[in-house]
Amino acid sequence: MSTGRGIRLRTLSWAVTVVLILVALAVSAALVLLTNYIHQTNDSLAASVESVRLTREIELTLDLLAHVGPDDLTARHLRGDLRELLQEAGHHVTTSHEAATLVEAAARIDLYLNAGRDQLVAPGELTRLRAAALDATDRFVAVNVAQSLAAREQADHWDRLANIIGLAAGAFLLLAAGLLAWWLRARAFQPLIGLAATMEAFARGRRDARAAEVGPYELREIAGRFNAMADTLAAQRAAQMTFLGGVAHDLKNPLAALRLALASQARDPESASRARRTLDIVARQTTHLERMVGDFLDIARIEAGRLELRPVDCDLRELVRESAALFDGYPRHQLAVDAPAGPVELRCDPLRVTQIVVNLISNAVKYSPEGGPVEIAVSATEDVATVAVRDHGVGMSEAEVRRIFEPFSRVGLSRDAIPGVGLGLHVLLQLVQAHGGTVDVDSAPGRGSTFRVHLPRRGPG
Repeated sequence: MSTGRGIRLRTLSWAVTVVLILVALAVSAALVLLTNYIHQTNDSLAASVESVRLTREIELTLDLLAHVGPDDLTARHLRGDLRELLQEAGHHVTTSHEAATLVEAAARIDLYLNAGRDQLVAPGELTRLRAAALDATDRFVAVNVAQSLAAREQADHWDRLANIIGLAAGAFLLLAAGLLAWWLRARAFQPLIGLAATMEAFARGRRDARAAEVGPYELREIAGRFNAMADTLAAQRAAQMTFLGGVAHDLKNPLAALRLALASQARDPESASRARRTLDIVARQTTHLERMVGDFLDIARIEAGRLELRPVDCDLRELVRESAALFDGYPRHQLAVDAPAGPVELRCDPLRVTQIVVNLISNAVKYSPEGGPVEIAVSATEDVATVAVRDHGVGMSEAEVRRIFEPFSRVGLSRDAIPGVGLGLHVLLQLVQAHGGTVDVDSAPGRGSTFRVHLPRRGPG
């Protein structure tokens, strides 16, 4: 079990949450400040525009006042309008410089108005005072135009700053999301997928499958606990297989002696027919026991990792035909072999491949107790040779098919009506996998089963 320290998913989630909250707060604060500055800039710009408008009205009023008499009623109204316009312009002043310019313009206008009511002031002096008042209002306009241009530049500056902040925040979040996605894929999802694949392989019979203890702390803990559990189960299974191997070895010698004795008795011409039938029954049961013992020994060797293959070049057709010939004595089953006309070259251990085919045919015979045809087909591609054995017997459900390769697994009718201990298909699968091959099954209740064994033609990899 892993004891090293690493990042935890809980720590990562908290860190990501805190970073996102801080980024959101920073962006929100920046946007609030920018909005406030832009609002102030807009107010300044609007005030400058309004001041320019009022100044132009003041200049227009001064022009009108120059064309009326000093004591005329219209002149008095115009002088009142001038003072109201100057007072209103004062409401839009935003800077001290602008205020000083407006005070100067108002003073010049007052001088001009007072001189206009004085009969002693010469017309030339009155014209000069009017020009000075207009120059003062033009300076006030110039100040407002300059302020509006500055406000515009400031607005452009804040707008560019807002764009930069928005783009930077977006780029940061995109980069953070990309880094987080990469980390989750490389350090979380891939180890999780690998752990799931290891568990599935272990469930399918690969007892040596172990999970890589990588990734976040939580996943490494899960992988470590799974590996510890798998080691414990493997140790228990090794002990069981050692026991079975010992039992099988102890049974093998007495069975061999019993078979020799039966064979010797069967050759005795003086044996009665009833004794012969009894001896036939005993011989069949002895053969069955020897097969069971052979399965025990094979599974013990497989579990201990001591199964050895001796691959040579063979013709798969001949191995299948020799295997099928062993079942010629079954009267209720008709075996049919369909093989190509030319050799099907295969590099394999012929003894083990014969054991595979015999096991398939034996199961087809056992699981069709009512008799019927058993079809054996040999086919090949450039890389793979296939042996398919089909029966028309009891069949299996999907759930039963998923369990049939487990050791000591007996499903459906096999629990009571069909003899065996449930090791044959498990041994078969291990032998096929030792050759680098695969097995697939098609079956349905009441419609029989088809087992297909696929073996690489170039031998075990």
